[in-house]
Amino acid sequence: MEEALDELPKRVMGAVRRLLRPLARLMIRHGITLPAIVELFKQVMVDVAIHDFPVEGKRTTDSRISVLTGVHRKDVKRFREMGFQRNDVPKRVSVGVQLVNAWMTAPGWQDEQGHPLVLPRDSKVEGERDFDMLSNEISSDVRPRAILDELLRVGVVALEDDRVRLVTEAFVPTQSEGEKLYYFEQAGYAHLMAGVRNLEGQEPPYFDRVVQYHSIPPEALPAIRDLLEEQGMALLKEINRQASAAKDPEAPDRRLLAVGLYYYDEPARDDQP
Repeated sequence: MEEALDELPKRVMGAVRRLLRPLARLMIRHGITLPAIVELFKQVMVDVAIHDFPVEGKRTTDSRISVLTGVHRKDVKRFREMGFQRNDVPKRVSVGVQLVNAWMTAPGWQDEQGHPLVLPRDSKVEGERDFDMLSNEISSDVRPRAILDELLRVGVVALEDDRVRLVTEAFVPTQSEGEKLYYFEQAGYAHLMAGVRNLEGQEPPYFDRVVQYHSIPPEALPAIRDLLEEQGMALLKEINRQASAAKDPEAPDRRLLAVGLYYYDEPARDDQP
């Protein structure tokens, strides 16, 4: 048993090593070098130690944080004084997500089959719902034309004969890497945190499953991807509808909810576990 316990940190380090590979690829691609990431990781370690590992009835001192994290006390003090940066939602992403979500789930914006309506851009018929009306319901600070231009830019809507059609029933930017990074951050954080909490003994455990094979011929992959996009998207849309109907910003005990499906393939290697 002792030997198994001694072995566990090594296995944790092995798992972390593999999880760091895609992050190292992202950082190298964007010119982020080791000193910058070391400084960032120190900040994150201190932040997590303060907020996730308090001792009941005792003050979380710089010395205790230093012992927990291995970060020098002077750095702990510096980070506490400067504060910890939080990532804001890019405004374009925020407005776009809310509009697409309302188009898919809010009463009155879908047809009898539950599909998002094709909307006139600016209807002249009294009482007819149009894109400008939907935009104004979401934000009075951003002009409907500006929102439409942004959704056209990222390929989420199409403009046909002055009517706006939702092309993709999810707001996923296709051009701006800054916006893609926002979704990468949200999905990656939620998936990793679910796994970590399950390792800690979360009860009931979070649903976290993966189907993995190392010998799939390339010609078999398109059918699997199509299956995921069809059935996976249907499941996510239904979860979205239920979550949208249940949300309550005034609830006394609000919870963050994240549900995701993912697909990935790469050349198989003999050294993979």
